[in-house]
Amino acid sequence: MKKISFVCTTYRRFTCVQRIVNQFYAQSYPNKELIILNTDEEYPYELGFTDPNITIINRGQSLKTKEPYKNRGEICTDAVTYATGDYFMLADDDDIYLPWHLQQAVDGIELNGKDAWKPEMSFFASQTELKMVMNTMEASVIVKMNRIREIGFRSDLTGYEGLSWYTKLRDEGELDEHNKNYVPSYCFNWGDSHEVAGHKQSGNINDPNNFEQHKAATQDYAKGPLIHGHIGDVYDKYYDYLRQHKDEFNSGYYKVYAAQYL
Repeated sequence: MKKISFVCTTYRRFTCVQRIVNQFYAQSYPNKELIILNTDEEYPYELGFTDPNITIINRGQSLKTKEPYKNRGEICTDAVTYATGDYFMLADDDDIYLPWHLQQAVDGIELNGKDAWKPEMSFFASQTELKMVMNTMEASVIVKMNRIREIGFRSDLTGYEGLSWYTKLRDEGELDEHNKNYVPSYCFNWGDSHEVAGHKQSGNINDPNNFEQHKAATQDYAKGPLIHGHIGDVYDKYYDYLRQHKDEFNSGYYKVYAAQYL
């Protein structure tokens, strides 16, 4: 069984990262690791329990330049140096990953024989709405780790870092953007309060000061160790949506991946 690295980069989103830890444990795929690279050295993260499958790195300087990180591409580049998996998936710190997210992705990439796999559509959540959207969101994609390391991440503008490998794999025919063999497992989440989410880098993508603005506006710093907790009601509205819209999804995938949770 191949190993998947769930890679999370973060700055002062403690509530979100605690939720990522809980979602990591909710995942049904067994051979997995969680890599958390926290760039807030003033308030470092620590794990309140022992698990060799979770690695936490607190650093604010690029391994290559030895200078403070200037964008998320530099951060992602460093984060994958700590990964030991065969596959890469991005754990965006503020997003939602249903329990079959990793399992379905691994099954998908191993079935299609390509270097990447993604669903055609994913959830999008605001504070008032939950809907399905067509997406090019990197966190919905599983990629062979050797291709991630070969292609790398863009480091010119924060928010564009994943388009390097996404675009190349798509253009090579290794990434099918219109794959319909899935049941939704990922949500691009804009539903958190400002106190939790802080600044959205993807919402200010073309501003050259995007990264510094994100750091200034995101103040949910680490207030204690990360714990091994329960997911609580995080998934409830997604489960409700899937029940109500069951007929809109691939019935075979719904039965294999989602039905046991609904």
